[in-house]
Amino acid sequence: MSPDGKHFKIAFVVLLYFLFNTTTLRADVTGTILGTIADPSGAAVPGAKVTLSNAGTGFNRQTTTDSTGFYQFLSVPVGENYAVEVEVSGFRKSTQTGIKLLVNQRYRADFQLAVGEITQSVEVSASPVQVESTSTQLGDVIEDRKMTNLPLNGRSYIDLLGLQAGVVPITSDVQFTDRPIGGTGGAGNVSVNGQRESANAFLVNGGDVEEGRNNGASIVPTLDSIQEFRLVTNSFDAEYGRFSGAIVNAVTKSGNNDFHGTAFEFLRNEKLDARNFFDPQKGVFKRNQFGGVFGGPILKNRLFFFGDYQGTRESRGLSSGNILVPSLLNRTGDFSDVEATGFSDLKGRVRGDSVAGNGTFDEALSQRLGYAVTSGEPYWEAGCNTLADAQAGRCVFPGRVIPQRAWSPVSAATLKFVPTPTGTLAGQPFFATSAEKQTVHDDKWGLRVDLTHKQTGDWSIYYHYDDSTVLRPFPAFTSNVPGFPAETPQRGQQANLSNTFTLGPTAVNEARINFTRLALTLNKPSAGLGEVADFGYKSGGLGILSTDPTLEGVPPNGLFGATGLSFGLPDGTTGQFNNSFQGLDNFSKIVGKHTMKFGGEFRYIQINERNTYAQNGYFEFYGNETGSDFADYLIGAPDLFIQSSRQFLDSRTKYAGVYGQDTYKIKPNVTLNYGLRWEVSQPFYDTQGKIQAFVPGLQSQVYPDAPRGWVFPGDPGIPKTLAPTDRNNFAPRVGLAYSPGFSDGFLGKVFGGPGKTSIRAAYGIYYTAIEDLTLFFEVGDAPFGLFYVSPTEVYLEEPYRDRRRGNNPGQRFPFTIPPPGATGIWPQFQPVSSSPGFQVNNVLPYAEHFNFSIERQIKGSMILRLGYVGTQGHHLIAQTSFNPGSAARCLEIRRILGSDEGCGPGGQDQIYDLNGDGILTPGVDAFGTRPFSVTSGRYVGDGLLDFANNNYSTTIANSAYHAFQLSFEKRAGDLRLLGAYTWSKSL
Repeated sequence: MSPDGKHFKIAFVVLLYFLFNTTTLRADVTGTILGTIADPSGAAVPGAKVTLSNAGTGFNRQTTTDSTGFYQFLSVPVGENYAVEVEVSGFRKSTQTGIKLLVNQRYRADFQLAVGEITQSVEVSASPVQVESTSTQLGDVIEDRKMTNLPLNGRSYIDLLGLQAGVVPITSDVQFTDRPIGGTGGAGNVSVNGQRESANAFLVNGGDVEEGRNNGASIVPTLDSIQEFRLVTNSFDAEYGRFSGAIVNAVTKSGNNDFHGTAFEFLRNEKLDARNFFDPQKGVFKRNQFGGVFGGPILKNRLFFFGDYQGTRESRGLSSGNILVPSLLNRTGDFSDVEATGFSDLKGRVRGDSVAGNGTFDEALSQRLGYAVTSGEPYWEAGCNTLADAQAGRCVFPGRVIPQRAWSPVSAATLKFVPTPTGTLAGQPFFATSAEKQTVHDDKWGLRVDLTHKQTGDWSIYYHYDDSTVLRPFPAFTSNVPGFPAETPQRGQQANLSNTFTLGPTAVNEARINFTRLALTLNKPSAGLGEVADFGYKSGGLGILSTDPTLEGVPPNGLFGATGLSFGLPDGTTGQFNNSFQGLDNFSKIVGKHTMKFGGEFRYIQINERNTYAQNGYFEFYGNETGSDFADYLIGAPDLFIQSSRQFLDSRTKYAGVYGQDTYKIKPNVTLNYGLRWEVSQPFYDTQGKIQAFVPGLQSQVYPDAPRGWVFPGDPGIPKTLAPTDRNNFAPRVGLAYSPGFSDGFLGKVFGGPGKTSIRAAYGIYYTAIEDLTLFFEVGDAPFGLFYVSPTEVYLEEPYRDRRRGNNPGQRFPFTIPPPGATGIWPQFQPVSSSPGFQVNNVLPYAEHFNFSIERQIKGSMILRLGYVGTQGHHLIAQTSFNPGSAARCLEIRRILGSDEGCGPGGQDQIYDLNGDGILTPGVDAFGTRPFSVTSGRYVGDGLLDFANNNYSTTIANSAYHAFQLSFEKRAGDLRLLGAYTWSKSL
C-alpha cells in the first residue's frame, strides 16, 4: 500500500471509531445554551437544578450547576420557544422563556435568583439580541423571517450572503458562474475576507453540498423551508476544515407538535418594465414561483415531519444587444457602401501561390469566376469597375461586388442565419431583438423527518430533490444571434442522516452520513442540428467528420473583424456528474471548566465529465484575406479552424480530517478557545490516468515517444495525483473572548454592565482543497484527446484542405485514445500546445486568519460590532507558462530575415532557415523561440516542434487582506435591521 493509502486508512479507521464506538450516530446542526446562576449578592449557586425544555417538540434535558454556578447544554437542536428553568432550595424558581437558538450559537441565559420559597416563581422573556461572549468565530445568522419577508429576486438564501461584512460579489471570470442552481440561481461563489471564490464550504443540515468543479453550492433548499443559515467568515473552530474562505451552513425547518403550513405564489412580469432603447419591442417577462410547506407530528413528542415544494416557470425575452451586421447591400455581395457603413473595404490580395494545379485559392477563384485570378492580385482597387478590368487582372471583384458564383457553398447555405439589420447607428447597420425567449422550468422539494428515541437518541433524515431545465436563446461563448438555442438540464439531490445521543448531562455524541449528487448537461443544442452536408460543408475526406454525431450541425462561425457577430451550435457542451460521500462524527465532553470536542470527517468525491468542444469544427474570420470579415465568409476563407475530439475526465479525490478543540472558561467572563486540526487532502486524479505534467528532462515510459518532459501518472516519480499527497497539514486555532464585568462607575457605563460587551481576538491556519477546475483544464490533452488547430489557411467547406500552398494537413478524425506504450502517434499532436499541466511539486494552499473585534449591546435590542479582520494566503494555485516565447530571439530572427519573412506575431512556433541554405541545421537555424520548443526533436525533420505555448497549474501565488469591518443588528418586535460596512485592501 502506498504512503497516501496508509494515511487515508488510518484516518478512516479513526473516523469509524468515532462513528461506531458510541451508542448512536448523529451530527445535526445544533447550538449550545449556557449560563451562570448567582444569588442576589452575585455569589455563585452550585448544585442548582437546571431544566431545558421545548413544548413544541417535547425536548427536555436536565443538568446541575458546578461549583462556580455554571451550567451548559451541548448540541441542542436549533429552534424557537426554548425555556430554561432553575430550581434550588431557598430561592424562587426562575424561568427564562422565548429563547431562540441559532445554528452554532452559544446562547447565554444567566440568572440572579431571588430569595423565597421554591413554590414561588419568576419568569422573564429572553433578550432579542446578545453579544457573543464565548465564541471567537466571526460571522452572522440570517433567520427565516428575514429571508421570507425580503423581496428576493429568485427567492434564494444565496442572494443574502453579501449582507455580511467582508463578503464581496464574484470578481473572477465566468468560470464561477456557469453552474447555476435551478437553471438561473447563483451558486454562491463570493469572495470572503480576501479569499478566493472557490474557498467556501456550503452545508445543508451540516452535510456537504459542494459542486466540485468550482466549489459552489449544488443544493439550495426552498426559501420557506430554511430555518436559518449561518455564514462564518473568519477564525472558525477546529471542527471545520478543507476550506479557508467561509463556512455557509443552512438549516432546514423541522416539524413539531402542531400541524402548520403555508402556501405561496409570486408573480413577476414586464408590465412596468421599460423597453430597451435599441430593441424593436419590449421583451416579454413572466415568472411564476409557487409552492408551500407543511409539517407536524406523526407521533406526539417523538416523531415529526416537514415537507416543502417550490415550482418556477419563467419566460423572459432576452435582449441580444446591438450587434453590427452586414448591410442589405452586403448580403448580396455588394460592398460599394463601405464609405457609408464604415466597414472595411476589399483591400486585401489573393493569398495563393504560383504553382499550377495544387488547388490553392487563386485557382479556386478562377474556376468559380470563369476568368483567371492570380496570387497577389488585389480583390479591388480604385478604378476597377468592369468585367474587362477583372479579366485584365486589375482586380478580382470589379465594382466591389462579389458575384454569388464566387461564394462558398457554406455561405450560400448559411447566410439565412445572419440576421438583417433592424436599424443603423452612426451609419452602421445593427441588429437588436428581445423577442427570443429564455425559459426556466424548475421543480424542487424536500422532506425532513425527526425522531426522538430514548434508547438511541435524536435522529434526523433529510432528502432534497431539484430538477430544472433552462433554455437559453444565446448560450455563452457561441451564437449571439437567434437560431441556435441550447438547454441546460440539471438535477441535484441530497440525502442526509444524522443522530445525536446524550451520554449523561456532560457528554454528547453527534454523527452524520451525507450523499450529494449533481448531474447536468451544459449548453445542449436544441436547434441547428443536422448533417454538416446540409449546410454546404463536405463530409468525410478533407471535409468535416463530426466527433459527436449526436450533436452534428452548423459549426460555430465567428466574424470578428468589423461586425463581431457569431452563429452556429455552442462551441462546447459539458456533461458533469458529481457524487459526494461524507461521514463525520463529533464528541463533546464537559470536564470542569473545559468543554472539549473531538471528531473526524471523511469525504470521497467523484466528478465525471463527458464534454464536446468544436465537434463539428469552429471557424473564425478576421478579414485577413479580402480585408472584410463578411467578404471572407462569403468566399469561404476562414482565418482559424479548430476541431476537437470528445473529452473524458473521471476525477476522484479523498479527504480526511481529525481534530481536537477545547473551550476553557478561565473565568466566568474570560474564555480561551484553542484547537488543532490535521488534514489529508488528496489532489484530484483521473481513474485512467488521463492527465499529464511537464518535468524538464524526464522521458516518459508510459508513452516512450512523447516529447521529453511530457509525463503521465505511472512514469518514474509521478503518482496518480501528479503531485504527492501532503500529509503534514496541521492547522492550529486559538482565540480569546473577554466580557467585561463592570457594573458601576465609568467603566460600567462604557461597557454597559456585565454581558453587554465582548472583546475578542483569534488566529488560525486553514487549508483549502484544490478544486477540480485545475484538472478540467487538462481534459482531452495529448495523447488523451486531439485538439486540432489548423496550421494552414483552409477552405470553409473543406477545412482539411490548404488554400494557400496546397499542403493539405489531411483528415485527423475519427480519433481513438492510444494505449500506453503506443509509438509513432505523436506527429498528430505536435507541437503540443494549449495543454495545461499540473506542477508535480504542488502543495496544499492555506491561509492565516486573524481578527480583533469589539461587540456592544445597546439598549437591549441592538448589537454593534467593529473590528479588524485579516487573512494571508500562501501557496495559492496559479496558471503560468512553462514555455514562454522569447521576444529577444524573435527580434533577432526578424533582424536576420527581414520583416517580411522574420518572426512576427504568431511566429514564435515556426522553424526558420537563418542562413538560407535550405538545410535545417541545429545550432544554426531557429527551431521556434521558446526554451522548450525542442526537447526530443524526433519530428523536427518533418517540420514539427515538440512544444508551443503551454501553462501549468502551480501553487506559487500569495494573497493579503486587511479590513476594518463594522456591522449592526437591531430587533424590535417585527422590525429586523441588519447592516454592514467594510473598508479593505486586498492583494
